[in-house]
Amino acid sequence: MSKNIRDDEFWEITDEFIKLANDQCDKHKNGKVSTSILFSAARFNSFMYSSTAKNLDDFRKDKDLAIDFLTDQYKKVLIENLNDYEKNYEEYLENK
Repeated sequence: MSKNIRDDEFWEITDEFIKLANDQCDKHKNGKVSTSILFSAARFNSFMYSSTAKNLDDFRKDKDLAIDFLTDQYKKVLIENLNDYEKNYEEYLENK
């Protein structure tokens, strides 16, 4: 199966989070919303990782692997998105 197949459910969920963030920016400073999203993602991913551990020893054993995986994934998608904004700067931010 090709990795290029669009996951519509993934993008629907992503779009909902972005819409919520944009709505929050109407009421709060962008930096506060951004920080809140980052914290929320870390909190939720911590929960997800914790819920897969069989016990505390299992949790501790693979914790560093989880940290490495999640931070690597974040860095990868951050770079992809920053590159996209660089390429499309005027189009994306023409009404900023």
